[in-house]
Amino acid sequence: MLTACASNPIANNLVQVAKAPTPIHSESVSKRLNACIVRSNQSADALLVDSQIIAVTRNNPHAKSLFSSPDKLTDQQAQALTNYLAEANACRPIALEGVNPEMTAVYQDFFKRIDAVYADLIARKITIGVANQERQLLIQDAHLKRVAIQTKSK
Repeated sequence: MLTACASNPIANNLVQVAKAPTPIHSESVSKRLNACIVRSNQSADALLVDSQIIAVTRNNPHAKSLFSSPDKLTDQQAQALTNYLAEANACRPIALEGVNPEMTAVYQDFFKRIDAVYADLIARKITIGVANQERQLLIQDAHLKRVAIQTKSK
């Protein structure tokens, strides 16, 4: 009997469904947030940022060189990053819509910490490589906190 359950894909899928984290946003908020992010990633400034400064998009072909770059921002790059952040940060209120107070705290802490990384990068206190590494660590930390909250609220 146990062998049948172990090899039964339906039983295995039920276990996966039971362990799936609860969604953070409603479907409509998720769609609006995704549309906002896609829109903010399509400007000329966003394309420059993604190719020369911060690996924003998934499977970024420049990611390896960006994570190891010893360069600091040029004036043009600093301006493009500033413009891109103004566009991208417009999505933040959508990200906070309908989330519980615990998740709001995770998002707000992430925003505060990532803004400090960007400020240091724009002020030329850190390199492009360091900024990408710090950003990735902050994203991973926020993701782990988010999953813990989602799992706990099931």
